[in-house]
Amino acid sequence: MSNTLTIAESCRQLRSTLRGLQHPPLGQATALAEECGEVAKLLLDTHAYGKPLSKADLGGELADVFVCLAEIATAHKVDLGAAVESKLSDLKRRAPIWRKELAAALAASRQATTAAGRRSKSR
Repeated sequence: MSNTLTIAESCRQLRSTLRGLQHPPLGQATALAEECGEVAKLLLDTHAYGKPLSKADLGGELADVFVCLAEIATAHKVDLGAAVESKLSDLKRRAPIWRKELAAALAASRQATTAAGRRSKSR
């Protein structure tokens, strides 16, 4: 699979590959929550407990989240690519405001988290 695969093509391939294996709506939401939890666990292990991060494992879990999102979008006839494009446009409009209001606080938080991670690894 190419890394230039479009969202629409990804959704088409997933729909074809998983035909007949679709979750019911509650199962879709639960699967998404489960996969998001697995991403969170990897990040917790890395950033709170100092375990090394496997980019391959993180990539796999992020891909699982995408698969869940694509399944939900397909089941509800949402054009995920168009939705992402619309969201990016909205974020471009809002980001300058957030940058003014939040950039300093977020930078301080990132710095504190990085310092805590270094302290944890040196123990």
